[in-house]
Amino acid sequence: MELVIDGKTIDLGPSKQRGIIAAMLAEPERPISTEALVDRVWDDPPDTVRHSVYTYMTRLRRILRTATAHSEETAAIGRTVGGYRLDVDPNRIDLFEFRRLLNRSRAMDANHPDRADLLASALAIWRGEPLAGLDSDWALRFRESLRQLRHEALVEWADASLRLGQLKVVAAELRKALLESPLADDLHQRLLTAYYLDNRGAEALSHYDRMRRRFAAELGVDPGPRLRELHELLLGRQDPNTAVVIPISTRRSAPTPPTNTFRGRTTEIACIQRTLAEPSATAVLITGSPGIGKSALADHLTNLLRDRFPDGVLHVDLGGTTTPADSSDVLEQLLHQLEITHIPTDLAARRARYLAALSERRMLVVLDDAAADTQLTPLLPVGPQSATLVTSRISLGPPNIHRVVLNELSMSESIEVLEAVLGPDRVGAEEWAVSALTRCCSGIPLALRAVAARLTARPHWTIVEQLGRMSDEEQRLNEFTYGPYDIRRSLAATVDRLTPTTAAVYHHLGTVLTPRELFNSVALPTGTDLSALDELLAAHLISVVPSPNTSHPHYTMLEIHRLYAKQLATRALVADPPEAILA
Repeated sequence: MELVIDGKTIDLGPSKQRGIIAAMLAEPERPISTEALVDRVWDDPPDTVRHSVYTYMTRLRRILRTATAHSEETAAIGRTVGGYRLDVDPNRIDLFEFRRLLNRSRAMDANHPDRADLLASALAIWRGEPLAGLDSDWALRFRESLRQLRHEALVEWADASLRLGQLKVVAAELRKALLESPLADDLHQRLLTAYYLDNRGAEALSHYDRMRRRFAAELGVDPGPRLRELHELLLGRQDPNTAVVIPISTRRSAPTPPTNTFRGRTTEIACIQRTLAEPSATAVLITGSPGIGKSALADHLTNLLRDRFPDGVLHVDLGGTTTPADSSDVLEQLLHQLEITHIPTDLAARRARYLAALSERRMLVVLDDAAADTQLTPLLPVGPQSATLVTSRISLGPPNIHRVVLNELSMSESIEVLEAVLGPDRVGAEEWAVSALTRCCSGIPLALRAVAARLTARPHWTIVEQLGRMSDEEQRLNEFTYGPYDIRRSLAATVDRLTPTTAAVYHHLGTVLTPRELFNSVALPTGTDLSALDELLAAHLISVVPSPNTSHPHYTMLEIHRLYAKQLATRALVADPPEAILA
């Protein structure tokens, strides 16, 4: 977090002061409330936090005023109702310049000769660790989202450079990148491809063997199908003429559970297959709570439905839990995947061109992580021969879509997930402990896979020992984080988008509820906005329990969600928390 004026770096003061300006720079064109600033900078705010904010703002105003006094560039902090606004040209912020270059590259044809240079320029902007020295929960999550964005840019640069034949450059850069991200499946794919095309077969095979052993030790999984295909190619068991060209990345590279270990969801799968077989139903929304397996189910269905859609699959990340993608940009990506080079500029023309292209094909379109109805409307429907699978963490309401809500896995399905990873012998040897372990995981596939991966990497551990590590509820969430599986990060992406009132209610419920306790809204204090419960329902952070008293429905919260809410409540600043008496 640096301020540079005319080539000179200006000291922005202590960590909390730098944290405040970082929180504003994340969204410089929008005002930010004092409460949001506090939540982003302080995990455990003191009683005097508002005075601290005022003091830091005064100092920052003075620093900015002095630094820009003799410069053509201006930057100032303005006061708004209930908060502050940073007035600065976004084009002067490195992060926005990086995103601008990245978006320009994505607007180009995949084979454009300038794409690699544009992406290299974007990557060159990065210097060290984002938000170094800032350690609030928000800073940690924002830092991780930026790392993911850089990772996507690196993958796209590698693809573009491979097309230009820059094999040694790609190999050198990816070897350095894999030192930081040794489990990144997509980077290994590109490195092996660079080795193969450069006739460095021995190096490629040696790299594959090291990678395979590391995947087995740390994740308990084998390399994915694309890596195995490359391995077969390196061994000379596959015709080189049938090798698949690596596509331009258009989706998140975060790993999903391997298809060969997918278990459960038989009812939902049958329902979706029946729905897509109906001529009038060409779009299905898969929704549910964080970590419940929406993207994994979509991936599984993609494989099951390939024969029904012989012209292929289009796959785009809509960025609902990161930065929501603009519908026009999404249509541009889809048209690129359809290998259409002359793309119209306005939204309506792009939609018309997209529908015209699909009218001649039988394709499945996967729109992952949708943010809102307005984002989806220009993308639906897709015509009589094709179909769309949409995933979203919130319940969306377009009229032309069939909704499937994923609930927690049953006990038997949860055990199947553990057996698929750990093996039936290991699971069967400790039946009682396995049952207790699955209850701790709340039927959430992400939590189950995190625990299973941890146990796979430690074959000397018994399941009873793992269960013992989860006996302390204050530490239990730590056990649901391992490698790419992180329940806290998954929950944060949803909770961070709640309105302040709803977030306060969520924190409060985590504080007062006991495990699996039912509650209703009757006893909430006067003045509590009951729409907060509707927002929590839409985000799948609570659920309705059938009750004969329909005027006052009962609700419940999954145990993992309660633990996360309780943990947040100990750190969050919640002004005037609702003193609910829960029934």
